[in-house]
Amino acid sequence: MNPFSFLFLASLAAGAPSDPGAANVSTCCAPRSDETGSITGKFVWEGERPEPKPKLTIKETETTGCKHGGSGVDAEDHSLMIDANGGVGNVVVTVTVKDTPPAVPADPIVMDQLGCKFDPRVIVVPVGGTLRFGNSDETNHNIHTFAKKNQPMNKQVAGGSNLDIKLDKAEVVDVKCDVHTWMKAFVFVTDASKWAVTSTDGSFKLEGLPPGEYVLDYWHEELGKGKTEKVVVEAGKTAMVEHKLSAKKEGGGKRKR
Repeated sequence: MNPFSFLFLASLAAGAPSDPGAANVSTCCAPRSDETGSITGKFVWEGERPEPKPKLTIKETETTGCKHGGSGVDAEDHSLMIDANGGVGNVVVTVTVKDTPPAVPADPIVMDQLGCKFDPRVIVVPVGGTLRFGNSDETNHNIHTFAKKNQPMNKQVAGGSNLDIKLDKAEVVDVKCDVHTWMKAFVFVTDASKWAVTSTDGSFKLEGLPPGEYVLDYWHEELGKGKTEKVVVEAGKTAMVEHKLSAKKEGGGKRKR
């Protein structure tokens, strides 16, 4: 047998690929966990707290078909959530990594309507992603989006059904229900590489960041937009950041990015 033919057959028996360039295609460019770092942080209220906003005016006759577990529809104003320790919820935090576009999930990102309330109130969708408006209530809802860059929508969604919309331009989209006028939400469409929304205690986490220096962008429906101080990320480590917020806006809110 030709010695070169023998070596080729031996390589096949050992499991070597016949096309060397086809090996490890799916993992060649994915960084290992010890090659990237993370940022954990918290947004905290500074100064005198604002007075709680009055409850929303909701007539019982308007809540037919709203699934609320017998406790009544939530009438609290959630536009500014500050917990007992000063943590500020529903702050969108984004960071842009050079040459790293946002990962667009194959499945739709879901914003449900339950108890005649949008859940969650604030959601992030990467540019090119699909948002699914679900309706877990027994009544019809009307999805009314106030978009400037994306295609606006004003459609009915029957109880137990859903409606998909693709978002391909970065902006903040206000969402309302014309049937239940107290319902309000925000869709943050972003082209940033990584993002998070702070939990009720103001905390967040961003993972899979290459080592380097970063400044985080943030947005809140009432407090506007701004930037954090510089954060240094090291491979295999978690950097910490705490940013103070107050009633003074650092930038425009709502439709600004």
